[in-house]
Amino acid sequence: MKPVSTDHVKFGHRVKELRKEQDMTQEMLAAKIGYDRSYLGFLERGERNPSLEVIIKIAKALAIKPDDLLRDIK
Repeated sequence: MKPVSTDHVKFGHRVKELRKEQDMTQEMLAAKIGYDRSYLGFLERGERNPSLEVIIKIAKALAIKPDDLLRDIK
């Protein structure tokens, strides 16, 4: 599948970076946000467009502010 945009790829890389900093697997984060691991994989590769609800759930699961996920997107 093709990435949605370069911004989506940057977002996905940020999610992956923060997830790995917390020694969390995709399965663990997906369970915390209530989504399938494959969906999280799509997000991390920039192949899906996350809703605001998903961004907030990911931020809460990682114990960060939602804007920390968007830091590298300008």
